[in-house]
Amino acid sequence: MAEETTLRLQQVICPSCKRPINTFNPNKLMAECPYCHSKMVNPLVKPKDVPVPERIIPFTTNEQTFENALTNALINQDYVPTNIFEAISTGDVIQAYLPMYLFEGTYNASWSCESSYMDQKVKVGSNSVSTKDVKKWRPQNGNAAGNFAFLCLANEGNEIPEELRQFTRLFPYDVMMSKEYADGMIDFNDENMMTLERNADETLVWQKHGKDMVEETAKNAALNQIGNQEIRNFRASSSWNLTTKGKYVYAPFWFVYYNYAGGQFHFLMDGIGQRTEYSYPVNQEEVDFVNGKEKIKGYVTWLWVLALLLWYVFNFTTAFVYLIIWLIGKIVVNKMMDKQIQERLEDSKAKRQAGANRI
Repeated sequence: MAEETTLRLQQVICPSCKRPINTFNPNKLMAECPYCHSKMVNPLVKPKDVPVPERIIPFTTNEQTFENALTNALINQDYVPTNIFEAISTGDVIQAYLPMYLFEGTYNASWSCESSYMDQKVKVGSNSVSTKDVKKWRPQNGNAAGNFAFLCLANEGNEIPEELRQFTRLFPYDVMMSKEYADGMIDFNDENMMTLERNADETLVWQKHGKDMVEETAKNAALNQIGNQEIRNFRASSSWNLTTKGKYVYAPFWFVYYNYAGGQFHFLMDGIGQRTEYSYPVNQEEVDFVNGKEKIKGYVTWLWVLALLLWYVFNFTTAFVYLIIWLIGKIVVNKMMDKQIQERLEDSKAKRQAGANRI
Protein backbone atom coordinates (compact mmCIF):
# COMPACT_ATOMS: atom_id res chain seq x y z
CA MET A 1 0.00 0.00 0.00
CA ALA A 2 1.31 3.46 -0.90
CA GLU A 3 2.39 5.62 1.98
CA GLU A 4 -0.22 8.23 2.92
CA THR A 5 0.55 11.86 2.31
CA THR A 6 0.01 14.03 5.38
CA LEU A 7 -0.56 17.67 6.24
CA ARG A 8 0.37 19.50 9.42
CA LEU A 9 -2.81 20.10 11.41
CA GLN A 10 -3.09 22.47 14.34
CA GLN A 11 -5.31 21.39 17.18
CA VAL A 12 -6.28 24.26 19.45
CA ILE A 13 -8.05 23.63 22.75
CA CYS A 14 -10.34 26.52 23.66
CA PRO A 15 -9.43 27.69 27.19
CA SER A 16 -13.02 28.76 27.86
CA CYS A 17 -15.32 26.01 26.57
CA LYS A 18 -12.60 23.31 26.35
CA ARG A 19 -13.63 22.25 22.85
CA PRO A 20 -10.86 21.36 20.39
CA ILE A 21 -10.61 23.52 17.27
CA ASN A 22 -8.71 22.23 14.25
CA THR A 23 -7.38 24.29 11.37
CA PHE A 24 -4.88 23.71 8.58
CA ASN A 25 -2.89 26.85 9.34
CA PRO A 26 0.47 26.16 11.01
CA ASN A 27 1.53 29.82 10.97
CA LYS A 28 -1.58 31.22 12.62
CA LEU A 29 -0.68 32.93 15.91
CA MET A 30 -4.23 33.66 17.09
CA ALA A 31 -7.44 31.68 16.82
CA GLU A 32 -11.02 32.42 17.77
CA CYS A 33 -13.33 29.72 19.07
CA PRO A 34 -16.36 29.46 16.75
CA TYR A 35 -18.48 28.29 19.69
CA CYS A 36 -17.79 30.78 22.49
CA HIS A 37 -15.68 33.32 20.51
CA SER A 38 -12.80 33.30 23.00
CA LYS A 39 -9.36 34.30 21.66
CA MET A 40 -6.44 31.92 22.09
CA VAL A 41 -2.73 32.16 21.36
CA ASN A 42 0.07 29.95 20.08
CA PRO A 43 1.12 28.11 23.31
CA LEU A 44 -2.11 26.10 23.08
CA VAL A 45 -1.25 24.75 19.64
CA LYS A 46 -0.40 21.06 19.43
CA PRO A 47 0.93 20.14 15.95
CA LYS A 48 0.03 16.78 14.45
CA ASP A 49 0.04 15.11 11.04
CA VAL A 50 -3.17 14.13 9.25
CA PRO A 51 -3.75 12.31 5.94
CA VAL A 52 -4.53 14.27 2.81
CA PRO A 53 -7.96 13.44 1.28
CA GLU A 54 -8.22 11.60 -2.01
CA ARG A 55 -10.97 13.86 -3.36
CA ILE A 56 -12.56 17.18 -2.50
CA ILE A 57 -15.91 18.81 -3.21
CA PRO A 58 -15.04 22.49 -3.76
CA PHE A 59 -17.25 25.28 -2.47
CA THR A 60 -19.66 26.52 -5.12
CA THR A 61 -21.00 29.15 -2.71
CA ASN A 62 -19.29 32.09 -1.05
CA GLU A 63 -19.80 33.85 2.24
CA GLN A 64 -22.30 36.26 0.69
CA THR A 65 -24.41 33.31 -0.49
CA PHE A 66 -24.39 31.92 3.03
CA GLU A 67 -25.31 35.27 4.58
CA ASN A 68 -28.15 35.72 2.09
CA ALA A 69 -29.53 32.29 2.95
CA LEU A 70 -29.27 33.08 6.67
CA THR A 71 -30.97 36.47 6.44
CA ASN A 72 -33.73 35.23 4.12
CA ALA A 73 -34.52 32.32 6.43
CA LEU A 74 -34.70 34.46 9.57
CA ILE A 75 -36.57 37.29 7.87
CA ASN A 76 -39.28 34.96 6.57
CA GLN A 77 -39.51 32.85 9.72
CA ASP A 78 -42.45 34.01 11.86
CA TYR A 79 -41.96 34.75 15.57
CA VAL A 80 -38.25 35.56 15.27
CA PRO A 81 -37.32 38.64 17.37
CA THR A 82 -37.13 41.83 15.34
CA ASN A 83 -33.63 42.64 16.62
CA ILE A 84 -32.19 39.21 15.82
CA PHE A 85 -29.54 40.55 13.46
CA GLU A 86 -27.99 42.63 16.22
CA ALA A 87 -26.83 39.32 17.75
CA ILE A 88 -25.27 37.91 14.58
CA SER A 89 -21.84 38.98 13.41
CA THR A 90 -20.71 38.10 9.90
CA GLY A 91 -17.19 37.92 11.30
CA ASP A 92 -18.20 34.75 13.17
CA VAL A 93 -19.03 32.82 9.99
CA ILE A 94 -16.94 29.67 9.67
CA GLN A 95 -16.03 27.99 6.39
CA ALA A 96 -15.14 24.33 6.87
CA TYR A 97 -13.95 21.33 4.93
CA LEU A 98 -14.99 18.30 6.95
CA PRO A 99 -13.57 14.78 6.57
CA MET A 100 -16.01 12.33 5.02
CA TYR A 101 -15.98 8.73 3.87
CA LEU A 102 -17.46 7.92 0.46
CA PHE A 103 -19.59 4.79 0.13
CA GLU A 104 -20.79 3.72 -3.32
CA GLY A 105 -22.52 0.62 -4.60
CA THR A 106 -25.76 -0.96 -5.75
CA TYR A 107 -28.79 -2.15 -3.81
CA ASN A 108 -31.66 -4.56 -4.36
CA ALA A 109 -34.90 -4.55 -2.37
CA SER A 110 -37.59 -7.22 -2.41
CA TRP A 111 -40.87 -5.96 -1.02
CA SER A 112 -44.42 -7.11 -0.35
CA CYS A 113 -47.58 -5.53 1.00
CA GLU A 114 -51.35 -5.47 0.69
CA SER A 115 -52.87 -2.65 -1.36
CA SER A 116 -56.45 -1.45 -1.15
CA TYR A 117 -59.04 -1.35 -3.89
CA MET A 118 -62.76 -0.59 -3.98
CA ASP A 119 -65.28 -3.25 -4.87
CA GLN A 120 -69.06 -3.43 -4.82
CA LYS A 121 -71.02 -5.62 -2.53
CA VAL A 122 -74.52 -6.57 -3.71
CA LYS A 123 -77.28 -6.78 -1.15
CA VAL A 124 -80.58 -8.41 -2.16
CA GLY A 125 -83.66 -7.36 -0.26
CA SER A 126 -87.21 -8.66 -0.38
CA ASN A 127 -88.24 -6.09 -2.99
CA SER A 128 -84.93 -4.51 -4.12
CA VAL A 129 -81.30 -5.02 -4.99
CA SER A 130 -78.70 -2.52 -3.73
CA THR A 131 -74.95 -2.16 -4.05
CA LYS A 132 -72.45 -0.83 -1.59
CA ASP A 133 -68.82 0.22 -2.09
CA VAL A 134 -66.46 -1.74 0.14
CA LYS A 135 -62.70 -1.62 0.59
CA LYS A 136 -60.78 -4.80 -0.06
CA TRP A 137 -57.13 -5.76 0.05
CA ARG A 138 -54.99 -7.70 -2.41
CA PRO A 139 -51.37 -8.87 -2.16
CA GLN A 140 -48.70 -6.96 -4.05
CA ASN A 141 -44.96 -7.50 -4.37
CA GLY A 142 -42.02 -6.36 -6.41
CA ASN A 143 -38.34 -5.67 -6.62
CA ALA A 144 -36.48 -2.33 -6.58
CA ALA A 145 -32.84 -1.84 -7.54
CA GLY A 146 -30.52 1.08 -8.04
CA ASN A 147 -27.24 2.78 -7.20
CA PHE A 148 -26.24 4.67 -4.06
CA ALA A 149 -23.48 7.16 -3.35
CA PHE A 150 -23.22 9.17 -0.15
CA LEU A 151 -20.71 10.56 2.32
CA CYS A 152 -20.56 9.89 6.06
CA LEU A 153 -18.72 12.09 8.55
CA ALA A 154 -15.31 10.55 9.33
CA ASN A 155 -15.11 11.99 12.83
CA GLU A 156 -16.55 10.43 15.97
CA GLY A 157 -15.16 12.85 18.52
CA ASN A 158 -16.84 15.70 20.41
CA GLU A 159 -15.07 18.51 18.57
CA ILE A 160 -18.28 19.83 17.03
CA PRO A 161 -21.75 20.48 18.50
CA GLU A 162 -24.34 17.75 18.08
CA GLU A 163 -26.56 19.72 15.66
CA LEU A 164 -23.60 20.30 13.33
CA ARG A 165 -22.65 16.63 13.62
CA GLN A 166 -26.18 15.54 12.72
CA PHE A 167 -26.30 17.95 9.77
CA THR A 168 -22.97 16.76 8.35
CA ARG A 169 -23.32 13.07 9.22
CA LEU A 170 -24.75 12.10 5.82
CA PHE A 171 -24.10 14.07 2.66
CA PRO A 172 -25.31 13.25 -0.89
CA TYR A 173 -22.42 12.62 -3.24
CA ASP A 174 -22.33 13.91 -6.81
CA VAL A 175 -19.29 12.65 -8.66
CA MET A 176 -19.52 15.55 -11.13
CA MET A 177 -18.97 18.04 -8.30
CA SER A 178 -15.92 16.35 -6.77
CA LYS A 179 -12.32 16.71 -7.84
CA GLU A 180 -9.08 14.90 -7.15
CA TYR A 181 -7.34 16.65 -4.26
CA ALA A 182 -4.23 18.66 -5.07
CA ASP A 183 -2.01 21.10 -3.19
CA GLY A 184 -3.29 24.66 -3.20
CA MET A 185 -6.99 23.77 -3.35
CA ILE A 186 -7.47 25.05 0.23
CA ASP A 187 -6.28 28.42 1.46
CA PHE A 188 -4.61 27.45 4.72
CA ASN A 189 -4.01 31.10 5.60
CA ASP A 190 -7.72 31.96 5.63
CA GLU A 191 -8.60 32.94 9.19
CA ASN A 192 -12.15 31.54 8.83
CA MET A 193 -11.19 28.21 7.26
CA MET A 194 -11.22 25.16 9.52
CA THR A 195 -11.47 21.40 9.37
CA LEU A 196 -11.58 18.41 11.65
CA GLU A 197 -9.29 15.46 12.03
CA ARG A 198 -10.27 12.16 10.43
CA ASN A 199 -10.41 9.92 13.48
CA ALA A 200 -13.05 7.29 12.68
CA ASP A 201 -12.50 3.89 11.08
CA GLU A 202 -14.35 3.52 7.78
CA THR A 203 -15.64 0.04 8.68
CA LEU A 204 -17.15 1.28 11.93
CA VAL A 205 -18.70 4.29 10.18
CA TRP A 206 -20.25 1.97 7.59
CA GLN A 207 -21.64 -0.32 10.28
CA LYS A 208 -22.95 2.58 12.36
CA HIS A 209 -24.40 4.82 9.64
CA GLY A 210 -23.83 3.55 6.12
CA LYS A 211 -25.85 0.32 6.29
CA ASP A 212 -28.88 2.15 7.68
CA MET A 213 -28.65 4.71 4.89
CA VAL A 214 -28.63 2.02 2.19
CA GLU A 215 -31.57 0.21 3.79
CA GLU A 216 -33.52 3.47 3.95
CA THR A 217 -32.68 4.18 0.29
CA ALA A 218 -33.87 0.73 -0.73
CA LYS A 219 -37.07 1.06 1.30
CA ASN A 220 -37.87 4.45 -0.26
CA ALA A 221 -37.27 3.03 -3.74
CA ALA A 222 -39.79 0.26 -2.99
CA LEU A 223 -42.37 2.76 -1.70
CA ASN A 224 -41.88 4.87 -4.83
CA GLN A 225 -42.80 1.82 -6.92
CA ILE A 226 -46.02 1.41 -4.96
CA GLY A 227 -46.93 5.07 -5.42
CA ASN A 228 -49.85 6.72 -3.64
CA GLN A 229 -51.85 3.57 -3.02
CA GLU A 230 -53.15 2.82 0.44
CA ILE A 231 -51.18 -0.14 1.76
CA ARG A 232 -50.77 -2.23 4.90
CA ASN A 233 -48.36 -4.90 6.15
CA PHE A 234 -45.47 -3.47 4.14
CA ARG A 235 -42.24 -5.47 4.33
CA ALA A 236 -38.94 -4.97 2.55
CA SER A 237 -35.66 -6.84 2.66
CA SER A 238 -32.58 -5.37 1.05
CA SER A 239 -29.13 -6.44 -0.04
CA TRP A 240 -26.28 -4.42 -1.43
CA ASN A 241 -22.93 -4.59 -3.14
CA LEU A 242 -20.42 -2.07 -1.78
CA THR A 243 -18.03 -1.00 -4.55
CA THR A 244 -16.39 1.97 -2.79
CA LYS A 245 -15.79 1.71 0.94
CA GLY A 246 -14.39 4.65 2.81
CA LYS A 247 -12.70 6.76 0.16
CA TYR A 248 -11.45 9.87 2.00
CA VAL A 249 -13.22 13.03 0.78
CA TYR A 250 -13.44 16.63 1.97
CA ALA A 251 -16.97 18.09 1.88
CA PRO A 252 -17.71 21.85 2.25
CA PHE A 253 -19.89 23.48 4.90
CA TRP A 254 -20.74 26.93 6.24
CA PHE A 255 -21.94 27.60 9.76
CA VAL A 256 -22.35 30.34 12.32
CA TYR A 257 -23.25 30.23 16.02
CA TYR A 258 -24.68 33.19 17.89
CA ASN A 259 -26.12 33.99 21.31
CA TYR A 260 -29.43 35.70 21.98
CA ALA A 261 -31.06 36.30 25.39
CA GLY A 262 -28.90 33.66 27.05
CA GLY A 263 -29.45 30.97 24.45
CA GLN A 264 -27.19 29.69 21.67
CA PHE A 265 -28.51 29.31 18.12
CA HIS A 266 -27.07 28.36 14.76
CA PHE A 267 -27.41 28.43 11.01
CA LEU A 268 -25.82 25.69 8.90
CA MET A 269 -25.49 25.30 5.13
CA ASP A 270 -23.57 22.91 2.94
CA GLY A 271 -20.96 24.44 0.66
CA ILE A 272 -22.92 23.76 -2.52
CA GLY A 273 -26.05 25.51 -1.27
CA GLN A 274 -28.45 22.58 -1.37
CA ARG A 275 -29.36 22.16 2.30
CA THR A 276 -29.75 24.42 5.32
CA GLU A 277 -30.68 23.81 8.93
CA TYR A 278 -31.12 26.37 11.68
CA SER A 279 -32.46 27.16 15.11
CA TYR A 280 -33.75 30.54 16.22
CA PRO A 281 -35.01 32.39 19.31
CA VAL A 282 -38.74 32.94 19.64
CA ASN A 283 -40.42 36.28 20.28
CA GLN A 284 -42.77 35.12 23.05
CA GLU A 285 -44.63 38.44 23.08
CA GLU A 286 -45.56 37.92 19.45
CA VAL A 287 -46.57 34.30 20.09
CA ASP A 288 -48.82 35.45 22.94
CA PHE A 289 -50.35 38.12 20.69
CA VAL A 290 -51.26 35.56 18.01
CA ASN A 291 -52.52 33.03 20.56
CA GLY A 292 -54.73 35.72 22.09
CA LYS A 293 -56.34 36.45 18.74
CA GLU A 294 -56.82 32.74 18.07
CA LYS A 295 -58.51 32.35 21.47
CA ILE A 296 -60.97 35.12 20.60
CA LYS A 297 -61.81 33.22 17.40
CA GLY A 298 -62.28 30.07 19.47
CA TYR A 299 -64.58 31.77 21.99
CA VAL A 300 -66.76 33.16 19.21
CA THR A 301 -66.95 29.75 17.55
CA TRP A 302 -68.38 28.14 20.68
CA LEU A 303 -71.10 30.81 21.06
CA TRP A 304 -73.26 28.76 18.71
CA VAL A 305 -74.26 26.58 21.70
CA LEU A 306 -76.38 29.49 22.96
CA ALA A 307 -78.76 28.66 20.10
CA LEU A 308 -79.67 25.46 21.93
CA LEU A 309 -80.53 27.40 25.07
CA LEU A 310 -82.65 29.92 23.08
CA TRP A 311 -84.46 27.05 21.38
CA TYR A 312 -85.19 25.47 24.78
CA VAL A 313 -86.24 28.71 26.52
CA PHE A 314 -88.03 30.40 23.61
CA ASN A 315 -88.58 28.70 20.27
CA PHE A 316 -86.91 27.45 17.11
CA THR A 317 -87.35 30.76 15.26
CA THR A 318 -85.46 32.71 17.93
CA ALA A 319 -82.64 30.15 17.89
CA PHE A 320 -82.49 30.21 14.08
CA VAL A 321 -82.25 34.03 13.97
CA TYR A 322 -79.49 33.90 16.58
CA LEU A 323 -77.54 31.35 14.52
CA ILE A 324 -77.67 33.66 11.49
CA ILE A 325 -76.43 36.60 13.58
CA TRP A 326 -73.76 34.36 15.14
CA LEU A 327 -72.53 33.15 11.76
CA ILE A 328 -72.21 36.68 10.42
CA GLY A 329 -70.45 37.79 13.61
CA LYS A 330 -68.10 34.80 13.44
CA ILE A 331 -67.09 35.62 9.87
CA VAL A 332 -66.47 39.27 10.76
CA VAL A 333 -64.49 38.47 13.93
CA ASN A 334 -62.35 35.85 12.15
CA LYS A 335 -61.48 38.29 9.39
CA MET A 336 -60.60 41.00 11.93
CA MET A 337 -58.43 38.66 14.00
CA ASP A 338 -56.70 37.23 10.92
CA LYS A 339 -56.02 40.74 9.65
CA GLN A 340 -54.51 41.83 12.97
CA ILE A 341 -52.32 38.70 13.08
CA GLN A 342 -51.16 39.22 9.50
CA GLU A 343 -50.39 42.90 10.09
CA ARG A 344 -48.38 42.07 13.22
CA LEU A 345 -46.35 39.37 11.48
CA GLU A 346 -45.73 41.53 8.41
CA ASP A 347 -44.63 44.44 10.61
CA SER A 348 -42.15 42.15 12.39
CA LYS A 349 -40.90 40.86 9.06
CA ALA A 350 -40.34 44.41 7.83
CA LYS A 351 -38.35 45.22 10.99
CA ARG A 352 -36.19 42.11 10.54
CA GLN A 353 -35.60 43.10 6.94
CA ALA A 354 -34.47 46.56 8.07
CA GLY A 355 -32.16 44.97 10.63
CA ALA A 356 -30.65 42.68 8.01
CA ASN A 357 -29.97 45.62 5.71
CA ARG A 358 -27.80 47.20 8.40
CA ILE A 359 -25.38 44.27 8.82
